[in-house]
Amino acid sequence: MSWTRLLHAPSCELKKFPIHELSPFIAISHTWSDALFRPGVPFPQQPGFKAINCLLSQCFPTVEYCWIDTLCIDQNDADDKKRQIPLMGDIYSKAVAVAIIFKTPIGLTQERLDRVTRSVEGALNMYREESWKEEGQKWELGQQRRRCLKEAMDCLELFTRSPWATRVWTLQEFVLAKATVWIGEDLIPLKINEELFVALPDVCETLNISECIMGRYGVLYQYYRGMAGARLKMIDRTRVMELLGNRTATEAVDEVFGTMAASGVVIEEIDVESKEEAWRLWWEKAVREGHVRWSLLPPTSPPPGDYSFNCAMPPFSTRHQASSSSGLDTVNPLGPVNVDDGVVTMAGRWVGVCKLIRRLGRVHQDANGLLHRDITLILFASNNWSRALRIARAFGGGRYTSKKISIIAQVLKHNFYRAQLAVMSRREGDFRPRFRNQYYQYIWSDFMLLQSVHMMVMNEGVAFLAELHNEKCSADIVMVMGTNEQLSGNLVALDFGAKNTSGRTLLAVVEVTDDHLNGTNTQKEAPSLHKVGMTAAVEITDPVNAKKYSAVAFSDSDLYNFSMGGRKCIRCRSSQHASEEGEGVQVPEAEPLQGLTLDQKRRRLLKLKMRKQNYAFKRANRREGFFSGIRKRRRERLTVRRGTGS
Repeated sequence: MSWTRLLHAPSCELKKFPIHELSPFIAISHTWSDALFRPGVPFPQQPGFKAINCLLSQCFPTVEYCWIDTLCIDQNDADDKKRQIPLMGDIYSKAVAVAIIFKTPIGLTQERLDRVTRSVEGALNMYREESWKEEGQKWELGQQRRRCLKEAMDCLELFTRSPWATRVWTLQEFVLAKATVWIGEDLIPLKINEELFVALPDVCETLNISECIMGRYGVLYQYYRGMAGARLKMIDRTRVMELLGNRTATEAVDEVFGTMAASGVVIEEIDVESKEEAWRLWWEKAVREGHVRWSLLPPTSPPPGDYSFNCAMPPFSTRHQASSSSGLDTVNPLGPVNVDDGVVTMAGRWVGVCKLIRRLGRVHQDANGLLHRDITLILFASNNWSRALRIARAFGGGRYTSKKISIIAQVLKHNFYRAQLAVMSRREGDFRPRFRNQYYQYIWSDFMLLQSVHMMVMNEGVAFLAELHNEKCSADIVMVMGTNEQLSGNLVALDFGAKNTSGRTLLAVVEVTDDHLNGTNTQKEAPSLHKVGMTAAVEITDPVNAKKYSAVAFSDSDLYNFSMGGRKCIRCRSSQHASEEGEGVQVPEAEPLQGLTLDQKRRRLLKLKMRKQNYAFKRANRREGFFSGIRKRRRERLTVRRGTGS
């Protein structure tokens, strides 16, 4: 029978308990580097002793026991570690609460925390109900409400000043907790609505509250948001693994083993020295158990030399980037799933053949690391009307009629020089598109709200404009591929049931041979398909609406089994795949905006300013000519009336 030790706080003694018969206790989550609980030091002399006494007396008066890893596990006994570490998932999930102890003061009181929470209750309701259209402008434009958001973000930022959130093991301890209580050196226990860690950064990002995005709030966005979402079960349980990319552990393999219990997918304890091998074992078991989202993630750009040699599996070093930017949560497989030596076989639908039109590029990022999706789309259009129309269809297809698509394209085209000037002068944060009237502004605002979800898939990869066609439809779409991808075959879009949070479908784009495409492959062991990327979200509807709204329609809704990646993929098992150059199809490139010398930038900036001034001058002349014509006609009419005596 498995057992563990609990520390009896009043007597400072360790007592053994069967794992299924534990007395009520609190589990302590702390950072070893803070040295709050040192092995071999008597409990009353520990720096964290006062914090535990404060918690038990003020918050848990009926609880006498606590569990602390450094004291309840014999750190000098390797066998004891092997027995106790696998039980940590049970220990933290069975605790009455998990107490998070910081070495530094937090600097908050419960009264202030409760007052700030009440002040942003409207923003929380807007986040829960997704009523961005109805309530968004009130929070974006109302100065009082913006101040409330700023104060709330300042309070949350006080929780991020400890290295606690940057460690691997603390993630599992937090996610598995029934309840949490926070305490710092100031010995003030705090209980917080952890939904704030998820909702407020999302609200600020969606409404572009610039003073609350990244900067000193970066830890909230990079660590706390995903961590709290996993604990509150707002995301798929296995997505705990995407939260590991920005955390560290003493042992490299702990980056996988340290959160297996929280992910719900546990691999057997075997001697694995490499974290990449541990990741491969976990990935295969997760996909085999039906978590197919992990085989449908968009490509990323891994560091040189780090390639997974399996197109279906994200590289270990960039798995968190691929997962967080995918826009996918739980993906329910359309049929049975099998994984054999890295080859994923699952049911899907054939959607159509893809033809690459041109390379678009990456999402524009300013010097502070902020993404500017509006500037990105405007630069993609490059002041070209036909290109602007195709981009409007590709990014807004399935939602807008042809008239609204035309309005979006006009905004894309007519704001090109202003967007380019903002980039060249590094004033992207001040950029605001100009609109012909309020209706144009309304359509554009709705379009950009849609892109806050749909363009997530482009955060790490390179976007391409492509045309998807089958017997029932032909539509412009956006494909996202890695920087190292070289194409030499046919591209086909497949549907495996992957939908983003707005309910739109993300298609997998695979490379196939002519034999695959014609159904004439007669090999006994046919090669599996090579996944080159994913599409941005598309709307799948019937053929009539597909033509009306520039959406996608199935030509064949039957399910087929497709094999992808692994040892059967010829491209994946080639060790030269990552270093191939100069092969494959040639895709037209967008005009380069970077790589200019300082003098070239100055000349370009001067030219843009002159072009902008000329445009404003001509517009003013046209406007003056228009109104002078009206005044002239009025005078003529008045002259006629006076002459006739009317």
